[in-house]
Amino acid sequence: MNANSVIQNGVLALGLGLGILAAIAPAQAEPVDAVVEPVAQGTEQLVLPFTDVSPDHWAYEALLNLAGTYGCVSGYPDGTFRGEDTVTRYEFAAGMDSCLSVLTNLAQQQQQTRDQEVRSLIDAMEQSLSDLRELEADLPEAT
Repeated sequence: MNANSVIQNGVLALGLGLGILAAIAPAQAEPVDAVVEPVAQGTEQLVLPFTDVSPDHWAYEALLNLAGTYGCVSGYPDGTFRGEDTVTRYEFAAGMDSCLSVLTNLAQQQQQTRDQEVRSLIDAMEQSLSDLRELEADLPEAT
């Protein structure tokens, strides 16, 4: 086994192991306004936009999540994914960057939502404390 085949096999295995990010360009997805769950866990039905990946292919669900749910994977202009083609490190990096950007945005949105919930709880607790102090002030003093 020569060095080129080792590198090619390693790149192929890496690409397969990370959700088939082969032969992709960054998708120009619209910003996500809400936290999106993967299709495998959701109830809505999405259709994979790639004409060369059949629903019974082992990578179909992963591609459906990456392309349909998260919008971070796009195929070629002719509507194909070409999953059997060799991926370059540039293509892999572009796809990984696109998906990481989507996940980073989702994480930031979740954090903002949590921050708002915590702020609302703090405000409610401060209001309750204020109400209790008013009630305490209205109580007759014990001797």
